[in-house]
Amino acid sequence: MANDLPTTVASYLLKERWNESPFRQAQGLTAEEIAPGEVALYLRSPTPAQRGAGGPLDAINGGVISYMFDGALGYAIASAQLPVLEAASLPLADYSQVTMNLDITYLAPAQGEQFEAVGRVLRAGRGTAFAEGELLNERGEVCASAKGIWRVFWPRQ
Repeated sequence: MANDLPTTVASYLLKERWNESPFRQAQGLTAEEIAPGEVALYLRSPTPAQRGAGGPLDAINGGVISYMFDGALGYAIASAQLPVLEAASLPLADYSQVTMNLDITYLAPAQGEQFEAVGRVLRAGRGTAFAEGELLNERGEVCASAKGIWRVFWPRQ
């Protein structure tokens, strides 16, 4: 879970931008930075609409797992690049990224009442970033793993 990292203005704004997204709020998702480049995304109460559709009726749907990974890994990349943005006095509002590839391995049905997708940056450069993560159920069991590649768009000075 999140630790007591010193919060920079950019870090606060990134978390606010992420957690106040209408899509993420509608899905019941919240995120916390564990460390720069490592983020946990939480789904604390899956809705009936987020369950079933192919697997066990009480398991969360693979599409839900997919957008949890997309968010957790993408947020981890942005978190890792905040120091670069701050050092160059570049505006966070003009920083963006898009998912180029997201590879998910579903290991077990994601059953339970609470889930955590943890994303970690493997490498982040000026134009491309790589991340990986796991989806954990409330017992800490790994239900899925993911790795992905993001295209990063830096603000112009």
